[in-house]
Amino acid sequence: MPKVQFISDRLAMLLSSLCVIHCLLTPILMISIPALAGVSILNDETFHQILLFFVLPIGVLALSLGYLHHKNKWVVFAGVFGLTLLSSPLLVEWVGLGHEVLGEYGEVTITVIASFIIVGAHLINYRLRSSVQEPICEGRETPQSQPY
Repeated sequence: MPKVQFISDRLAMLLSSLCVIHCLLTPILMISIPALAGVSILNDETFHQILLFFVLPIGVLALSLGYLHHKNKWVVFAGVFGLTLLSSPLLVEWVGLGHEVLGEYGEVTITVIASFIIVGAHLINYRLRSSVQEPICEGRETPQSQPY
C-alpha cells in the first residue's frame, strides 16, 4: 500500500503543477507564438476539465491512504480545501455564471493558489506517511531480538 500512496501523491502533485504551468504559460505562448492560438487544447477550458477529472480522484485516494497511517486531519483538510478551490471555477461555470463572477484573472489566481495548496498538502502527506513506521508483525522476530 505504501507504493500506491507514493505514486498517487507524486501524480497528484504533478497534475496540480501542470495546472499552474498551463495557466501561467498559455498566455505567454499565445502572445509569443500567435499560431498556437488555433490549438484548441491550449486555450480551452477542456484542458482544465481533463486535469480535474484526474486530480480529484487521485488526490482523494492519496490523502485517504496517508490519513490511514498518520491520522493528521489538517493535512486532509488542506488537501480537500485545495481540491475544492481548484474545482470552484468549473463549478461556477456549470451553474451558468461563467466568467462573469471570477473573470479570467480570478480563475487563474484561484487555480494557482489551489494548486500550491494541493501540492503542499500532498508533500506533507507523503512526508508524514513515510515518517510513520509500519507495525511489526507479532509472530515474526526482528533481527535485533535474536540472540547472538
